[in-house]
Amino acid sequence: MNKNILLINPPQENTLQAGIEDDFVDIIGYYPPLGLMYMATMLKNNGYDVKILDCVPMNIRYDKIKSIVADFQPFAVGISTFTMSMIDVLNTAKVVKDISSNIHVILGGHHTLLYPKQSVKYSNVDYILIGEADYTFPQLLNALENDFSDEEILKIQGVGFYRNGVEKINYSRAIVENLDDLPFPDRSMLPMEIYQSIVGRNKMVATVMSSRGCPFKCTYCYTPSKKYRSRSTENIMQEVRYLISLGYKEIFFFDDLFALKPEKVIEFAKALVVENIKIDWSFRGRINAVTEEMIYEVKKAGIHRIQFGIESGVDKTLKRVKKGITTEQIINVIKWCKKAKITTIGNFMIGLPDETEADINETLKFSRKIGLNYSQYSILVPYPFTEIYTEAMQKGLFSKDYWLEFSNDPYGTYKNFKVEYWTETVSEEFLFKTIKQSFKRFYFRPITILNKLREIRTLREFWFAVRGALDVFKFNPKVKTIKGQN
Repeated sequence: MNKNILLINPPQENTLQAGIEDDFVDIIGYYPPLGLMYMATMLKNNGYDVKILDCVPMNIRYDKIKSIVADFQPFAVGISTFTMSMIDVLNTAKVVKDISSNIHVILGGHHTLLYPKQSVKYSNVDYILIGEADYTFPQLLNALENDFSDEEILKIQGVGFYRNGVEKINYSRAIVENLDDLPFPDRSMLPMEIYQSIVGRNKMVATVMSSRGCPFKCTYCYTPSKKYRSRSTENIMQEVRYLISLGYKEIFFFDDLFALKPEKVIEFAKALVVENIKIDWSFRGRINAVTEEMIYEVKKAGIHRIQFGIESGVDKTLKRVKKGITTEQIINVIKWCKKAKITTIGNFMIGLPDETEADINETLKFSRKIGLNYSQYSILVPYPFTEIYTEAMQKGLFSKDYWLEFSNDPYGTYKNFKVEYWTETVSEEFLFKTIKQSFKRFYFRPITILNKLREIRTLREFWFAVRGALDVFKFNPKVKTIKGQN
């Protein structure tokens, strides 16, 4: 029996762009594909021989995928999907099927969740999985190995396929209730040295996921699961010990809501102190879930950096997008971090509903004056199934449901695809001009340059700082229409 399974994060040669040239390197850098790593480990524990191709950081193009598939001869290939990358997903599926039509091609991820009826009909795709497939992927593989009937396969949560012109989809979305039951990702399955963080202190940074789901209602975000689930502190500590045994000296908690409950973060911080674990660590924090006591405790436990989704420096805008925070809270939290000498990153968006030019300029001014070490700026992209996208469609701000149009016919609509922004109160030209200025005004201030020079401790950090400065200097966003290759 062929037990070879190949999991692929496809190349990004034909990714849909949000109207911005891709010549600005994100200051965070590449992170390991935790979703695929969890899946690979689960499959490995079920007796499969698994390989992962993370094509962008591993510099794997289509010709290399073809040769790997030909050599490995997998029983099935799982491909991660995002709507923005569907052309490369489908190109990857075609490469696999060109090698052998007998290889099962299975799609999972965000796009199959959003557009299951479209996904099952794509050429060269055999099955899709909706939701968290940690358990359902092995179930599907077992069904395929044992020649289960279509009716039996359709009993698997979240599975879908296309037969005789009809979509067959089990819409019961798979979800993992107890995250402690999942095995730790096997980090030997990828060359971890290729994943480096520009703002990290060490050459290799381990990413860890401590929770899944989000109960909040930000109008610009689509969350696959509103049900928040968190791993126990002891389970997280077990993974920390495991990572230290592998030689890691830094950990980044990658989930959006690591700090949903301050007491849980404090419990983890105290556990590190009790065991005298010396490791740099960081997480993504939510402003209204941070307390001064929590900042005090995480600092004692070796915290290095906290990244905050701030979005706006105007209270009426924060309320409009249901962020659930205020500018006063933001100012206090950043002040606590600065006092504790914790590095902070703030993420901001412009082009939010009802924002005026004055509001946007106030947000950018706010980002520069509250004491952040790093700041990231983006133009709001109204993604499908978000409240903002639905509202824009109802108001007639967009000419059509362009995400649905693309999902119905990716190849046919790709070349002329263009994101439509929320331009009810500001022009697209203003947004692009402003986003270009925002980075330079933040990073080329004398105080920012001086503080960065003071932080540099190694030659590696110096070269990352130089690289980041060059990226900011040459950043030149332009409104554009996609012109890709099929």
